Amino acid sequence: MPCRTELTNSEVTMMVVRYIGALFGLIFVIGFASGSRLYADPVKEKTINADGSAIQVRSLGVSADVISVKPYIKAKEGKKKGNLWLDVVVKNTGSKPQAYNIFGQGKTMSGGWIGGARKAPEEGKLDPGNETTAKVKTGYEGETVPKEIRVEILPPE
Repeated sequence: MPCRTELTNSEVTMMVVRYIGALFGLIFVIGFASGSRLYADPVKEKTINADGSAIQVRSLGVSADVISVKPYIKAKEGKKKGNLWLDVVVKNTGSKPQAYNIFGQGKTMSGGWIGGARKAPEEGKLDPGNETTAKVKTGYEGETVPKEIRVEILPPE
């Protein structure tokens, strides 16, 4: 049985049309799938210095501004070591009521990060222009506040 190695013009044209159709279909699917992310709030980053600690603050996909962060160690009575707590003041900068997840971390002496999270406000949503304070308890334990702290403001789950 003879083997054919050449393609006719109509076969080449059909292959080109298939590839172009597949390419446009792929572009359409990628554009449609990422469409919801095109209008998301941008990532906002800033650094706050508080009590000798550099606090990196990031707002990810939410309309919020962190007004202040107060880090402190809260130990049980009679003990020197305690957990790192972060009092995070958040302001809703959007046009609609929102709730937030606030995640805070402290950097350990070995270079790792230990954190905790809190919903703000605890119930309901924060009206535009209003502020709330979230008290975030982290898993970080020590006698002093760490030199590096991270705070992230995320959309609610």
